[in-house]
Amino acid sequence: MTEPAVADVIADAIADVIADVIVLAGDRGPDDPLAQQAGVAGKVLVPLAGRALLTHVMQALADWSGRGRVRLVSADSEDYRAAADVGIDYTRVEPQSGPAASLSTALEQLPGQHPVLVLTADHPLLEKRWWQPLLNAVDNTDPPDALVGVVDYRQVMQRFPGSRRTRYRFADRSVCGTNIFLLATAKGRALAQIWQSFERDRKQPWRIVARLGIWNLMHYLLGRMTLQQAFDVLSKRFGIRVQPVVLPWPEAAVDVDTLEDFALVKQIFAERSGS
Repeated sequence: MTEPAVADVIADAIADVIADVIVLAGDRGPDDPLAQQAGVAGKVLVPLAGRALLTHVMQALADWSGRGRVRLVSADSEDYRAAADVGIDYTRVEPQSGPAASLSTALEQLPGQHPVLVLTADHPLLEKRWWQPLLNAVDNTDPPDALVGVVDYRQVMQRFPGSRRTRYRFADRSVCGTNIFLLATAKGRALAQIWQSFERDRKQPWRIVARLGIWNLMHYLLGRMTLQQAFDVLSKRFGIRVQPVVLPWPEAAVDVDTLEDFALVKQIFAERSGS
């Protein structure tokens, strides 16, 4: 299952894969608008349906039997410890200058050959079935080095018309990110260093593609590069086999970056509870 058509895969077939986990919970502290509005020390501590955003993510992990070692990148305070306390063992990692640098530091604490699932703590809608297709894709004799979860942009807009999500346009489809990654092999861990070079351009997709070469940028801007071609170019450029996995759940594209995002997530929670 290495084609973007894996979007149609619902996590019925469960891969027998154990993965270590890194949860990125470093944030901008009390200066974040959401944190200010809620009167908490950081965005991932903002309460939603009675629990912090971080708590929702940690609970999704607690419900997953494939969980290996867990590393939580977060501030060292009682508020963060309380939000992360859902009854699972984890080791805290001190946040670095940015998410990619924090990821690199956390990876240093996870030696071995287990795949590493990377999640973010501002994703309270997270469900364990969302990362299962990534695990399914590596449950073979020749897995990709790294996998990136994405969602079809049209599905997101159909589910959440009018919402603002970063859009990556390709010849065959447009996609949104999900903040769900799997570093499947030891070689795939180098993606953390590549991410550091891309990090500042996250909201400007054309700049990310430009790092892959001027001709590739032209193909992208002219709408001639497919999603798979973009990942093939990325893989060749950096010597790491990186594969997109298109997930069929539009909610997977909804994390909490802004006040508008938070309002949308509150609406989704209300729909789920039937209130």
